[in-house]
Amino acid sequence: MAAAALDYPSCKGIPIDRIDTHSLHCGGANALALSGYSDRQIQKMGRWRSATFLEYIKESLFESSAGMSTNMKRSFNFVNVEGGVFRDITGVTLNSVYSVNTTPSPSN
Repeated sequence: MAAAALDYPSCKGIPIDRIDTHSLHCGGANALALSGYSDRQIQKMGRWRSATFLEYIKESLFESSAGMSTNMKRSFNFVNVEGGVFRDITGVTLNSVYSVNTTPSPSN
């Protein structure tokens, strides 16, 4: 009734038949998290026995991906330890052409 009164289909794009008690459970966990309640308090309030409720607490993409692009462009050194000799192969690895053979080999 609340979703209908708040006109969810036109305002939020959520059909009324997609809203059930599970939606309230997830929404409640999010509301408590956003209000500053601890994970333990949310777990007790929702009567969760496991940490499943953490899947419902959604952080914004900005918060969860902070610093990811910077870390992705970080350079790593590759080494090859062949025959007990330590060699830095970073330059060879970065400057080589990478190709993958997708043709299946004939079975013997």
